[in-house]
Amino acid sequence: MNQPTVTVIIPVRNGVSVLPDCLTALRQQSYPSDKLEVIVIDDESTDHTPSLVEAEIGAWAQHGSSPSLRLIRKTWGGAGAARNRGVQEALGEVVLFTDADCEPTLTWVEEMMKPLADPEVQAVAGGYLTKQKSSVARLAQTEFEDRYRYVVRHRFIDIAFTHSCAVRRTAFLATQGFDERIPNNGDDLELSYRLAKHGHRIVFAPKGLVYHQHPATWGEYIKKKIGRGYWRTLIFKRYPAKLVRDSYTPQTLKLQILLAGLAPLLTLLAIAGPSWAGVAAIIAWLVLFCSTIPFVLRMNGSLLLRLLAPIFLIVQATSIGWGTFLGLFGNIEDYVIGGKKAEGAHA
Repeated sequence: MNQPTVTVIIPVRNGVSVLPDCLTALRQQSYPSDKLEVIVIDDESTDHTPSLVEAEIGAWAQHGSSPSLRLIRKTWGGAGAARNRGVQEALGEVVLFTDADCEPTLTWVEEMMKPLADPEVQAVAGGYLTKQKSSVARLAQTEFEDRYRYVVRHRFIDIAFTHSCAVRRTAFLATQGFDERIPNNGDDLELSYRLAKHGHRIVFAPKGLVYHQHPATWGEYIKKKIGRGYWRTLIFKRYPAKLVRDSYTPQTLKLQILLAGLAPLLTLLAIAGPSWAGVAAIIAWLVLFCSTIPFVLRMNGSLLLRLLAPIFLIVQATSIGWGTFLGLFGNIEDYVIGGKKAEGAHA
């Protein structure tokens, strides 16, 4: 079987602490090294990321069995712009995206390429693993695994997040690449929806996995989810049908977001006096809590994690809800990155 050539693209800015693990994993991939190249796009790092990559280039070149490794330096413009530049420079028939803080499993490229043996498939989405021990990170990983149970029900999907994403280069170019105005909180989601809108089939590869550093504290997690809620709301304005249903967001989560906003409001109203508000608040809190039970029953982990899980899901829903509310007043076209509005219409 003739295996296609693959280019792995990694955008990075100040990635000295995380990039070495990513590159080590890519150097050891099971995919044929003569079919694989890795491009690091340095987005104007202020640390010694470029020199680190240059040293790796020398080390890789001394071993004939290593893939090729290239460094491209550019002025700061965000991850989307860096990835677009990487695709322009790529020699591979397929472009594979991951992030500098991800450590691909050693069969990652091979597993991501398997679905592309079907010519109908144009893009592939992979998933997360983590080695972290903190409760928040473990709960975040469980959240992802729960989402994958939902995603795998669909033959074709409409999401492919850039921590683990493969796209045929022709399909990527035909859909104009990433919208460079959108930061890492949503540029991959918007591209996924656009690929699906243009009829490009996306599938999920459950073994296309990378290790990742999830938020390790409640504060980090809340901040991340508010950002996700904000940018996804802006993206839903472009693709309103996805607000109703997509292949990644369970309807239960939408109910939880609604109840996480409604229950506190009813509680405050009950304090003001109306007895009906107190009854409604109790019902809202009970339904919200009960909606977390299936997640708790499905998850693996310690008793502590199971006890924390309902709180975790309510925090998640509340954070996304706040981001969603803020996103109602935003517009992608107004976003400025790198000191200027990004050029080009990615509609």
